Amino acid sequence: MHPRQVAASRFCEQCSRHWTRRRTDAVVTHTAPVRLHHRRLAGSLRPLAGCLVSALVILALATPSNATGASASPVAIAHGVIDSACAGGAGTVIPAPPPWLAGAASVPTTILPSGITLVVVSSGYPPASFAEVHAFTSTCAPDSAFGDNGVDRLTFGGRDFGVAAAIPALGGGTILAGQSTSGWLVARIDASGRLDPAFGRGGWTVLPWPGGASAVAQAPSGDIVLGGSVGGGCCVREWVGELSARGALVRRFGSGGRVRIGPLEDSGVARVAVEPGGDILALTGGGNMGCWGVTVAALNASGSPVPSFQRNFNATMQRALPSEAFVGDLVVRRDDFLLVGTEQENCVTNVASPTAMGRIIAFQPNGELEASFAGRGEARFSSSMEDPVWALPQQDGGMLVVGMTPAIQAKARARLNLEDISRSGSVDRGYGHDGVAQLPLPFLSQSYPASYVPVSVTSNGHVSVVISSTADGRGLKLVQFLG
Repeated sequence: MHPRQVAASRFCEQCSRHWTRRRTDAVVTHTAPVRLHHRRLAGSLRPLAGCLVSALVILALATPSNATGASASPVAIAHGVIDSACAGGAGTVIPAPPPWLAGAASVPTTILPSGITLVVVSSGYPPASFAEVHAFTSTCAPDSAFGDNGVDRLTFGGRDFGVAAAIPALGGGTILAGQSTSGWLVARIDASGRLDPAFGRGGWTVLPWPGGASAVAQAPSGDIVLGGSVGGGCCVREWVGELSARGALVRRFGSGGRVRIGPLEDSGVARVAVEPGGDILALTGGGNMGCWGVTVAALNASGSPVPSFQRNFNATMQRALPSEAFVGDLVVRRDDFLLVGTEQENCVTNVASPTAMGRIIAFQPNGELEASFAGRGEARFSSSMEDPVWALPQQDGGMLVVGMTPAIQAKARARLNLEDISRSGSVDRGYGHDGVAQLPLPFLSQSYPASYVPVSVTSNGHVSVVISSTADGRGLKLVQFLG
């Protein structure tokens, strides 16, 4: 067995015994859904994180062990250009405890309506009893009104915890979701970084549910929707839960405030979203050994399954997406929702597949195909197979699709591919080079898990944020780009 396979196996065994695998939303947030779902491909671990839309990039600092001699700095992208207002385009360094980066730190990020970007850094394995929240202005300078010169240290009664997702809270502040040693953790901090005493008990609440939360959303009513899971491999269990805006369990939702949903193999909840009509969607991503897939569950406001949705959705997926590998994100729109991602006919291996492409499939709220989208209910675009994939809604109704190409060549530098997709599903050929822009990352694409890299993307429709770290212990970097 390759040393990385051994390390990956040991890492997973440790996590399953001591700390439930974290997922992204994601995500990411359009952050959640920051993170994290681990996919196995030839023994490597890859994160699925959540997202939003804005152009900030948080990158791991390169080290001699993973550098290839090329510059680690991102390059300018046609109408996705590095923002010179952000430290002259050079970005800003975010310190993090070295042991955290070595254990797959979680780094959910969100952009507040005020334009402040928050980066929440918490440990991976082993867990720690504190997290650091960094706040940056639109110029990437520390926000002096937040914490101690832009940094606040979060603790929750001395217990170990991790934060997997962060979103702006209605009425101000930020909602954080993750897990503690006692169950699912949910907290709210105010604009200064302090725990909001009006939420839960002193700003936070722990739900006595196994595992942890990996995705979070807030309904217009203020209720907080959570998605999370426990376990791995064949034995995953997943739930959607609901809290009030003040952090109290909504017991009328499902059974005691939560509903169990159907998982996939080795899966996690990557995103939860609330449709305009009030129904809740939960995106699950999972699979193993390169055979990856997604499913969506739909619940009404009381937590009951939306009638006929699952049957309709499954039938649509079988017709429109019969491939063995699909990785994607979920975007809720006014009248429909989209699955956006990349697919290929066969399971992913270390050989690139000529069948790989980008796919967008539109669904009605009842799970049936929305045939009016792109004239036939789906659109395709040129793309390699990518994992993870984020779909970041833009102000014009379109989306920025961001994906990372799985490792094929042993010395290939990791990169993000970006494509600007219109509301109708067409590619903007004026974006980047013939519709595709690339953002190089300062680590090798096969640096898993020895340099295990959590990645998440967030945006507000004007700028976008990519967060990445390596296990070299050198820290994180935030770079902001426009459009």
